[in-house]
Amino acid sequence: MAVNQGFVQKIEVNRGGRVTATLILTDGTTAAYTIQDLDADPERFNERLSKLGLLRDAMNRAEPVEIEHDTVNGSEEIERIVRITRDDIAPPTALTQVEAIVISVQVTAQNLIAAGLDSPDIATVQLVTSDLTTLTCTLNLQTPERLVAKAQLEILVGAQTSGDSVQLTVQSSDNTITAVALGGSDTAFSRGNTTIVAGFVETLSLIADPASSSASGFATVTFTTAPDFTGPGNTVAQSPFTPTLLTFLVARGSQAYDLFEIGLRDNLRMRVRCGAVVVRGDKNPQTPSGGVPSAPPAAPKDVVAAGNQPSTPQIVLGVELDAPLSSASRPVWIVISRDSLDCGPEDCECTPGVPSSDLSVKTLRDLHIPYTAIWKGLGCFNRGVYRFQINQSSGVKLTVCGEKRCIYQSDDKTVSFGYACIHGDCEVLVELENWTCDKDFEIDVYRVR
Repeated sequence: MAVNQGFVQKIEVNRGGRVTATLILTDGTTAAYTIQDLDADPERFNERLSKLGLLRDAMNRAEPVEIEHDTVNGSEEIERIVRITRDDIAPPTALTQVEAIVISVQVTAQNLIAAGLDSPDIATVQLVTSDLTTLTCTLNLQTPERLVAKAQLEILVGAQTSGDSVQLTVQSSDNTITAVALGGSDTAFSRGNTTIVAGFVETLSLIADPASSSASGFATVTFTTAPDFTGPGNTVAQSPFTPTLLTFLVARGSQAYDLFEIGLRDNLRMRVRCGAVVVRGDKNPQTPSGGVPSAPPAAPKDVVAAGNQPSTPQIVLGVELDAPLSSASRPVWIVISRDSLDCGPEDCECTPGVPSSDLSVKTLRDLHIPYTAIWKGLGCFNRGVYRFQINQSSGVKLTVCGEKRCIYQSDDKTVSFGYACIHGDCEVLVELENWTCDKDFEIDVYRVR
């Protein structure tokens, strides 16, 4: 008798109950094996059906089989069949806990003809651990619990997208992942230990140290902070602000690194979620081992003059890249004045004289006395054609950059529109006739071209 291994390519059931199974063998050739006459010899009926069932299941799951066969009546009759699994069913060895953020996830499928050499499909996960070292782990996608492997992969991909940390249970021998969980509040990379800063990239440098491979996957980013926007419409708060030079560590090849490259190249505004890494039992920030420079790159002269030195490096957990002026379609408002709308004209918050019908003084809002109100805004605009949309049906005058603009009515006659081609800083003046303090004023400014 001969023994061969391979994958089931097809199964045929012919007349007379004869089954023919075609296999792809380990040398790349194909061979046909038969099960004779399913209807004959009732004493061996269950044996023949069991062989057919094993062949069918092996073909459905693309798993290899081992066949022992003999030549009977000119065909290779199957005497014994063994199904070989690719699933990893060995018990886990020594396990360790790893807290990290996900850099990349790569799913690999490797199907070989040789049954004994075929390996399960895996996901290779690149991680940055809490001590700022890189780690490569594998996730077996062909465990017997397929839904568990799928859920673990979805958690890892979601963590890479959101920048959240993960807690992994890993086999120490081969770094195979056995359990995955999103990081909690006590982890080094949790959102509770992070801050969000806005600003601009000053430098992007690679860490190159031949003596250490753990830090070779990181880059150093120096980042000058800027005031964050407050409220709708990209409004900047009128409060003192001192720029600070920060130092970030970002994994090379990650999506965050690519965005930092774009931010440096195009001088775009960015928002970064970062955190100083704290190892359990040690409240001092942990710097990368083996080759991270203790002294960050020198700060720009204007920043150093202001008394801001580069800070201790922090790990980058999330990056947001903004368009110029933070929005390509809306201006950045520096100053907005609407006192005339809310309080009435200057020195006229209350009606003159003593009211005869009430002992309390009534304001313009109570008496509904109409007057001419003014809304004024100073903003910075990207080059383009802007629409000024005002929720008033009539009595609207619009002045943009010192020039009066035509007013158009909407189809339902409830909104007024004005248009202007603007670039740079500009003052916008909206004058409203017959205004009363009990009305609500809304203006929306956005670019249409």
